[in-house]
Amino acid sequence: GAPTLRGAVVASRHGVRSPYPPGGKGWPASGSDWSDWSSIPAKTAADYGMSKQAFDTQELTPHGKLLVPPLGRAARERWAAAGLEVACESVAAFADDSWRDVQTARLFLKGFGCEGQRVYVGNASDAPDMAPTLSDFFVQPGCPEVTEAQARGRFGGDVDALTDAHAGDIVAVERALGLPADARACDSLPPDAKCSLLSFPYVYTGVPWQGLFAGPLYYAQYFAEAWMFEYVSGVDGFANGALSAEELVQLYDLHTSVMGFASNAVNAKSLGSALLAYIACAASQIGRGYPKQLPGGAEAAVHLLFIHDTNQLYLRQLLQLDWISRGWPTHAAPTGGHILFEVLCDDDCYVRVVFRAQSPAAQRAGDQGPPETAVLIIPRCGEELCPLDIFVQIVLDVVALDCVPAGLREALVSMAPPAETRKRRGRSAPPPAVAALALLAATFLGVGLGVFISRGAPGRRPSATSLLRASSSRETPEGHVMLTRPSGSSGADDGGGAEML
Repeated sequence: GAPTLRGAVVASRHGVRSPYPPGGKGWPASGSDWSDWSSIPAKTAADYGMSKQAFDTQELTPHGKLLVPPLGRAARERWAAAGLEVACESVAAFADDSWRDVQTARLFLKGFGCEGQRVYVGNASDAPDMAPTLSDFFVQPGCPEVTEAQARGRFGGDVDALTDAHAGDIVAVERALGLPADARACDSLPPDAKCSLLSFPYVYTGVPWQGLFAGPLYYAQYFAEAWMFEYVSGVDGFANGALSAEELVQLYDLHTSVMGFASNAVNAKSLGSALLAYIACAASQIGRGYPKQLPGGAEAAVHLLFIHDTNQLYLRQLLQLDWISRGWPTHAAPTGGHILFEVLCDDDCYVRVVFRAQSPAAQRAGDQGPPETAVLIIPRCGEELCPLDIFVQIVLDVVALDCVPAGLREALVSMAPPAETRKRRGRSAPPPAVAALALLAATFLGVGLGVFISRGAPGRRPSATSLLRASSSRETPEGHVMLTRPSGSSGADDGGGAEML
């Protein structure tokens, strides 16, 4: 008969948040406030129905909170229809340490029927072993980072050509913004330069979510993304009332282009290998019961990972996935969208990759129905149901093992399919480095990998402000970690000020 569903790994972007303000690395010194760019006031916390603290720290918007539980309910209903009933004790939930990721995890679990279940956070005080897996900027020691030359090679290095390729949309953003001829942001330009987004120079920053460069394309996409947050949050007068929904989606493609630069092949290996390695190990655990335990202590039928769009796009690049989600530009990673790695088994086990997301219009309308679904094929596998051993081998082929934490790397390498299986499936023997690591892993871990050796997470690079990192923590008598948000942070719909995760 047909293979039956055993479980799944879910890599979900957080829900709809408030926008970041302009300013910081890569922005002109004279352009650190919205009013420096426009005579039209920016939307405020009050427009979103948020407290100033919640708005300024990019929590989920009130409308965004309403959109998440139906996603959890839709996942349970999808799997129940396939014959898989998941008990809450068989669910492991992890979130990156941005508060919006934790909020999304808790609300997804609420819709899934597991309200109040613990969410493990990838930080030093809760689940340090998961930080490299969940972060979109964690660089493992010894793992190469993208260079400016490599980043420029992504588009040929001619920044003027890059601007020209997107000039029409950049000008459309400028018009909707109402950029004055004497805007303060333009004080940074040469005296004879026209005050225009097109006039700003490109500056290499290396920041993934800036597409590695600040300049005309990045500034334009920033405003387009901010307007999209207004739109999907149900805010009145989105984009200053200057754009239709269709025009906004077209301009949002600027953001998709920037994220394409962010998730280039080098960045994806450096910053996404740990996530993909975890997914492969979790899929094997679901299908074969091996390895018994993963970083963070997970042994589950469903692994929920709440991350960022950059993380999802690293996965897309590594596996060479393609998707078009209804209402979004090609390869957009919408708020609340998730990549499912479903594990099905008969005499063998398989991985099916599914992308699910709500359209912009559905998000704005607060649609409570199931998200749009697209079944994807990994090109190197070529089948909707990719045999698990081939999936694991593909992961071994595409990740950078130096960029995977030691315990996770050892587990992944120990799962390399036997040579006869690779030959039967038409695949070659593993690279010598993988073969050597497999021998080392077998010697180090023994024949049956029961428990991972816990490794402390190496130090991180400096990052954007993280509420959780700035929060105080203490152990409860039950052994849970209590995280207390700074005073004034919104507690509506997510449990108040003190969080038991």
